[in-house]
Amino acid sequence: MRQLQTMYCGEQKPVARRITLKCALVGAAMIACVASATSLPMLTPSRAVAASAPSQTLVNDADLFMHYSLVGNVKLAADFGHAILNQSPNPVDALHAFEAAADGRNVTGILIDNQQVPALKKVSAEINALLNEGHMAVARNPKRIMQAIAAMDQSPRAYVVSRQRLRAAGEFAVPFFIHTLNSASQKALHPYVLQMMTEMGRPVIDALVQQLATPSVTEKVEIIQVLGHIQYSRSLPYLKDILEDKTAPASARAAATAAIAQIDPTGLFSHVNAAQQFLWLARGYFNHRPSLSANYPDAPTNPVWYFSPSLNNVTEVAVPTAIWNDVQCMRACKAALRLEPGLSPAISLWITANLRREVDLPSGMTDPSLPQNSPSAAYYAMAAGPRYLNPSLREALAISNSRLILRVEAALAKTGGVSGLVSSPSSPLLQAMSYPDLQVRLEAASALAAANPLKPFIGSDRVVPILSEALAQSGKPVCVVIEPSAQDRNAISAGLRSQFRIIAAATTSEAFQMARTSPIINLVVVQGAANIRNFTQLASTDARLAYTPLLIMAHAEAARAYRVQFANEQTVSILPIGSGASEAQSAYQSVLHKLGGNIPQSLKLSDALGAAHQLKLIAMNRASIYSVTPALSALHAALHNSNSKIVLAAAAALGQTRLAVAQRMLVRAALDNLGASSAETAALLKALASSARNLGNLLTNGQVHSLIRVATTATDPLVKLAAAEALGSLNIPSNQASTLILGGRE
Repeated sequence: MRQLQTMYCGEQKPVARRITLKCALVGAAMIACVASATSLPMLTPSRAVAASAPSQTLVNDADLFMHYSLVGNVKLAADFGHAILNQSPNPVDALHAFEAAADGRNVTGILIDNQQVPALKKVSAEINALLNEGHMAVARNPKRIMQAIAAMDQSPRAYVVSRQRLRAAGEFAVPFFIHTLNSASQKALHPYVLQMMTEMGRPVIDALVQQLATPSVTEKVEIIQVLGHIQYSRSLPYLKDILEDKTAPASARAAATAAIAQIDPTGLFSHVNAAQQFLWLARGYFNHRPSLSANYPDAPTNPVWYFSPSLNNVTEVAVPTAIWNDVQCMRACKAALRLEPGLSPAISLWITANLRREVDLPSGMTDPSLPQNSPSAAYYAMAAGPRYLNPSLREALAISNSRLILRVEAALAKTGGVSGLVSSPSSPLLQAMSYPDLQVRLEAASALAAANPLKPFIGSDRVVPILSEALAQSGKPVCVVIEPSAQDRNAISAGLRSQFRIIAAATTSEAFQMARTSPIINLVVVQGAANIRNFTQLASTDARLAYTPLLIMAHAEAARAYRVQFANEQTVSILPIGSGASEAQSAYQSVLHKLGGNIPQSLKLSDALGAAHQLKLIAMNRASIYSVTPALSALHAALHNSNSKIVLAAAAALGQTRLAVAQRMLVRAALDNLGASSAETAALLKALASSARNLGNLLTNGQVHSLIRVATTATDPLVKLAAAEALGSLNIPSNQASTLILGGRE
């Protein structure tokens, strides 16, 4: 436990960019900053924010863009919009250009209206994003922030103006507030700073709770009091930590007690220690609780704040917004583990957030909050083992994140013994076998198959059918069309035949009688109340239909009733009577997206080969609790797959199967394949030989004679030799062997 705790909680110093703030004094009240170790860290925007007066060309283009937008000349508006963007203007220059050209016109309103016009949507959205970046750059300008702080005590009116500017700067004003509090020469401003931080509220909390690490007791007490006045529960774990710290100054602990009473007046968290409160905070970040969201959700990055002892101030690290919650979750978990190293849920949640951080990291971006050469998330996950990964998988299943689930399953498969995987009926890996995404189900089934348990467990009967499903998906998809009208049935079938193998009938019972040997059903299109009712009954017992997309064709009134009936069913889509193949295809793709998306063909091939290999291992293991029998139809279909790799993998599995039907499948496939690929035919015959060595001869006399004919007449030496091997393994009677001998030359 302590080794794991050390692994997850070891101090990680983020790679942060710190820029020394250099500025001149602005009047007697301006804050002095020098290029020294005490200088303030600052955000570095994605583009340079220093700006001069915009060029007249940029102002003119902005003027004409707005003019032609308002008069409805879409082409010229688009031309001038692109002209603006082609200049790659500094965001602040672009903002000032539009302000100079506005002349009473509502710039924001024009950009919003333009986005309703298809030809102007993209260019207007890009200009809007550019101007928003300019607004933020202006608001976060260090000189502007310091001027606003310096002017707060000049008059009530000046305070109001400063408040407006500092609120626009948001959390990026906090380092300057702290710098002012650290400055004895600016003591007259301290009450104004404390009041301003209180009024700014939620946006400044993340930075302020990090500043609680300051060695200055006076400043610590002041910040505690501000947090108490702000009254947000995200401060509670930090305040409780101070309260429980016996080495903390008495004044700080007293202030923490008062602040906690302000934030939690009913005492809801009074009996929860700091470690558990940090875990509560971590769960809030992990679950994206709105009150714990990033301050700038639409920005590409958001700051994560760290305390710098050398500066006695907070510094920010700009983290991609997509992973901001995961980074904050991991920090809260580490805070919990520092206080309570044996807190297992915090370890599991840290692992889960770390895996999701890698999954959600946008392409081309990095996480600067991590130190260089940090181990991968998989490293920590595998080091943890099933004890911590099972709760991690449960967390991933709860938020229905397929990519995250697959990461946890992969770690479990590499580290989990049987007891770790199926420790109880509620084991998350067993739950994963009922997940809508086939990839998730397959990874769970593969892990359970590879674990080779000694006795059956609840859900063990689902392992082989899931492997069969993965194997069958490599073939042409199967669509069952159930439509009473022959004309409509034929029309729907014709439109879908290019993508699907169609099984069409007037009734549900007739259709599924025809589909009984199909190992997988990828789509069902059904019309008629009786057919729909019969299908729903059948789906409850037929494992092939558990996650099959269902398209119900219905008239308007019936469609409304079906939408209510199937409101919670991800697999169901309702289409109006008369919908064509394109509408059906669109609805089918929509359902697939909800179930985990289209699986690329390359991944289908990889999954199918992996499933076939697992089935072969099951067949080879005579003591296995699993039976290959439910996979026979999928293996048989795979013998006729267009991909030779699938054919050979299925043949290898059937060759190890101790069933007469498997042996006969192999000889039929080999005989059917004559004249095609000699390598494939030879492989099928070798698989037949393996089967014969396991079972003896279970072929019919006719099949044996056909095999002798191949061995005597085949011209390809590879096929001829493989046929001879198969015959020898079958240990055929002497009269049949003599036929083989007599068939040769004298």
